[in-house]
Amino acid sequence: MSRARIIVVDDDPLVGELTTALLQDTGYDVRIIDDSTKALDAIKADQPILAILDVLMPGLDGLTLCHRIKNDPRTKGVKVAIVSGKTFHADRKRAADYGADIFIDKPYNVDTFAQTIKDFLAGKTPPRSAGAAPHLGPQAGAAPGAGLHMTVWGCRSLSAFKGGEPSRYGRNTSCVTLETGASLLILDAGSGIVPLGQELVKSGRYRDLWIFLTHFHEDHYEGLSRFAPAYAEGYRLNISGASDPDQTLQNRIQRIFETAPPELGAMQAELQLYEMIEETYDVLPGLQVSSFFANHPGTTLGLTVEAGGRKFAYCPDSEIYGEQGTALQDYDERLARLVRGADLLIHDGRYLDSDYQTRKNTGHSSWVNTVELAARSGAKRLVLFHHDDAYSDATLDGIAAEAQKLISRKGYGIEFLMAREALKISL
Repeated sequence: MSRARIIVVDDDPLVGELTTALLQDTGYDVRIIDDSTKALDAIKADQPILAILDVLMPGLDGLTLCHRIKNDPRTKGVKVAIVSGKTFHADRKRAADYGADIFIDKPYNVDTFAQTIKDFLAGKTPPRSAGAAPHLGPQAGAAPGAGLHMTVWGCRSLSAFKGGEPSRYGRNTSCVTLETGASLLILDAGSGIVPLGQELVKSGRYRDLWIFLTHFHEDHYEGLSRFAPAYAEGYRLNISGASDPDQTLQNRIQRIFETAPPELGAMQAELQLYEMIEETYDVLPGLQVSSFFANHPGTTLGLTVEAGGRKFAYCPDSEIYGEQGTALQDYDERLARLVRGADLLIHDGRYLDSDYQTRKNTGHSSWVNTVELAARSGAKRLVLFHHDDAYSDATLDGIAAEAQKLISRKGYGIEFLMAREALKISL
């Protein structure tokens, strides 16, 4: 049997070694790379016939790597197979748009996987079935004060500007702040950032602001163009987030501010952008922000913040599989490791368990799976976040009551809260 060189890029040793073994048993010469940031150089050097890429990987996600392979004259002829448990329709489309030749769902069938690859390379399978990190700091100035102080400014899904009945939990979309004593970090810029901006300009307390955007779905950036400090003198906005393979962070932010209401006038604040990958960044003296790719359509980040011996984890849009996950869908296990021991975990708990059964693979979690993961990760406090915009206060109250019963029944040592606007917690 003819042998063809295949490069497998996967940070998970279980899946990577299984994929390699299956292909080697079929007669292929296979090399595995567990560091995605080194993969492009290896592909340039080896010129394989096929690169098999996972999507969720530290350093460089598989879709970005695919895009770079297909846009480099030295590697554009290499066939690319995306093999991933991140099977959202939007990601399948993006994979095809970025040049992926085939998309294989994970978990794959171990009995047929190698034959699928063989058929694909032989032209029998229709195609397309569906680096150092930037340095964010440290910045000059005082180290963070003791502890971290969290405030929720918005915690709903979808656009708050489209209405909805009044709610004790609030109607604003994702925005959370962390005060360190000397500095303010803003996580996401949903509509909740609008009242936050008004309060900042009124108080004049913070002038050097750090804004971390987890992704570019509307309910996480819709308030940025209305953020009052952007239009006032003496402010500096440090905006961090991930670029998509075909659209840079700079282009995203430029387009957002182009939609600003004319009555706000011209931007006056100094603007600095920082592109993030999955990495740990020294943002301020004594304060680190770590970003990781979350299980949600598009390039989506989760974040942990560590300062003064405290750990805060923020993952507003993230699908946990729970008991329905398989050994090859390793996201739950990986996420539990990343947020392990958090003093406070804010995580997507959008759906009732009954609703989740009909809305799987949309990028959001049931509250049950979130509570179970928080317990497994050893988080001290959990805040359920990203409430479905269609849920009434009565429904959310019911989730809170049932979650507390589950925690008590199973003896989980977790302090539990439902996110609501103006909720404050000190770590």
